[in-house]
Amino acid sequence: MSETFGGTDSIQLLVQADDVTDPRVLEWMEEFSIYLKGSRDQILGYTSIASLTKEANQGTLPTDRTIIRTLIEALPANWRDIYLDGHNTAIIDLNVGQTITNLGTEGSDRLMKEIDKDIAWNPPPAGVSVRMTGDAVVMTTVITALTKGRTEMTLFGLLLIFIVLLAIYRDLIKALLPVLPMLVVIGWMGGVMYISGMKYTPLTACLGALILGVGSEYAILMMERFYEELEKIGEPRKALSTATRAIGSALIASGLTTIFGFAALISSPFLITNNFGMVTVLAIVFALATTFTVFVVLIYRMELRRELVKNAIAGIFKAFRLIRPEES
Repeated sequence: MSETFGGTDSIQLLVQADDVTDPRVLEWMEEFSIYLKGSRDQILGYTSIASLTKEANQGTLPTDRTIIRTLIEALPANWRDIYLDGHNTAIIDLNVGQTITNLGTEGSDRLMKEIDKDIAWNPPPAGVSVRMTGDAVVMTTVITALTKGRTEMTLFGLLLIFIVLLAIYRDLIKALLPVLPMLVVIGWMGGVMYISGMKYTPLTACLGALILGVGSEYAILMMERFYEELEKIGEPRKALSTATRAIGSALIASGLTTIFGFAALISSPFLITNNFGMVTVLAIVFALATTFTVFVVLIYRMELRRELVKNAIAGIFKAFRLIRPEES
């Protein structure tokens, strides 16, 4: 229906005053609506008690309050009740077509912030308050609050995993190894979502944490088996080959069960659930692929340079010890 009739998205401005039928208030409502329509391409039209009164008075706004109230009382009740509540509350309905749908949450949030700036730049008369309301505003505000800070959450999750692994293993290389491939997976997923045009929702906003939880598990299991074989064999290349053959099938089987479990969500007719299922499946596929490609290269290269890393850390601590006496 939106595609056929041009969309039904709207943003409402709630206008409150001691008397919204005051000619000054109606004049501001009409002038501000005309300004928004002329300056914002997304705003296709507007309707308010001011525009209805103007239309009832043959295209001009009356300057007499009594005439205004007479014209308002003569309006059909089903129209009047939508845009006016008593004499102290009115609504300006801004028709934005399919803007909210097309722009998504982030674009809609930017549009609403621009309208807020317009209100601050062209304020209503003294004693009149204006604020945005409506389903689109509420939904955008809620989703923005739920999806905001996803980058910070992901980085915080990486830091927590690194700290926990460092506390358990007391080894910088073992703490870094499961974390670094997850950065690759998160980058791949961001690229896929950008290319495919997927929007962040309250469910997909937790994508980073999901990748960290699932992907780091595969990496840790592979790492543990590698070091078990390294203790027995003593040669990194052979240990890696043996570990991959020994635990590879188990990791793939575990990953596939998770993939097919979440794949059931793709069949959901609800778009948010459908997107979450698709994103989760892709994340697990990428995590598995990274475990057998990026991770195995990292673990081999970093193990070969273990002595170099140890010497670098020892040099840093030695430098700190040399600096501290000079500071004291």
